[in-house]
Amino acid sequence: MHSFLLALSLLLAQAPAPAQAPAAAQTPEVTVPTWPNPTCPVMGKPISARLYTDTKYGRIYICCKTCVKDIQDDVETNYKASYPTTVKVENSVCPVTGSALPKLTEGQKPVLVVLQGREFRVADAKAATLASEDAQATLAKLSDPKLIDVANATCPVSGGAVAKNIFVVHDGRIVRLSSIKVIEDYKKDAAKYLAKALELRAKQDAQPQPKKAAQ
Repeated sequence: MHSFLLALSLLLAQAPAPAQAPAAAQTPEVTVPTWPNPTCPVMGKPISARLYTDTKYGRIYICCKTCVKDIQDDVETNYKASYPTTVKVENSVCPVTGSALPKLTEGQKPVLVVLQGREFRVADAKAATLASEDAQATLAKLSDPKLIDVANATCPVSGGAVAKNIFVVHDGRIVRLSSIKVIEDYKKDAAKYLAKALELRAKQDAQPQPKKAAQ
């Protein structure tokens, strides 16, 4: 009996270990970064994440659509009510151009920009204008300078032209979309739409560029 048990234990020791199931690959998360004001500057009520109006200072979130006109009639006052404090961000890379900011000793002075309670620097006056027009993507790249902007001109979901300030962040990339209405559709088949966005950008790059007029 003792020899039988010894032989059995030796046999079990030599048996191969059961195969481990491969770890499931993580799917890159699709996010929509936001930097909202907590209350509507017009009504003083909690904001809706889906209701906002874009200004030269970035996005101001509101509680109802009727507040849009009041904000646009007095952007300065409503912006200050929405973002009463300003945080200085010490960035070394321009979130618009993606290039390193010039040092003061190099004879070029970066331009200060204020968007949604954040003060930061951009490369020049042109970059400052673009930062204001494309505030949400600018803030996303300010928060994460490693983000790559696909800069697709055509929405991979709807096939229509993209809108400013409408995008998702997916797998380290900013993917431009035509409307907030297609965001959920993008999330349902994110890998497909990211590939489509990259394909669309490649087609953009392949198109001949218009010649500049002679000076």
